[in-house]
Amino acid sequence: MKRMMLVWVMILCLVPLGAWAEEENEHFSQGGADMMEYLWKLDNPDDFVIALMEHLEQKTQYGRDLSVLTPAERAVCITQTLEMEVNNGGFSQFFYNSSGDYAHELVSAFHAIGANATANICLRAVSVFGRDIPVDRFEREEMMDELLSDEIAAILDECDKSFYAYEDDLAELTYRYVLENKDQFN
Repeated sequence: MKRMMLVWVMILCLVPLGAWAEEENEHFSQGGADMMEYLWKLDNPDDFVIALMEHLEQKTQYGRDLSVLTPAERAVCITQTLEMEVNNGGFSQFFYNSSGDYAHELVSAFHAIGANATANICLRAVSVFGRDIPVDRFEREEMMDELLSDEIAAILDECDKSFYAYEDDLAELTYRYVLENKDQFN
């Protein structure tokens, strides 16, 4: 999992990843059916999920419009975004950033891909606030600033630690989920 986190950081920083990146960039620039044809040939779950996320990021205009995604694509996008955010700065970072707009979908998205242990961690993190987390980022930031206490921070820290234990193999589960729902990915 540390390898996957490092790869995500490299992708986000636009650092070339050697021959793999050159081949992939050729397919990313073509997009659409060519990109999906390329993805279906990848059999390494980590490589597959990373390439798929780059495709979904482009498709959603880098997270600005998730409405263009199918339900299965949306589940993958939300679970992978949560993973990136938590690995970068914990659940609190996820909630404070625009990615937190989808906090209300976390639990169902992780259940959808079969990551039930991670879904339970997300449920604990979401429910720590005792009410629905606003979809609007600015309302959510205000709510968090108002409610965030040492006790809540400690619970979120425990959720972070539980997440980092990776009881679920998220790359493998995501890979299998996508293959089982191949018709929903384009």
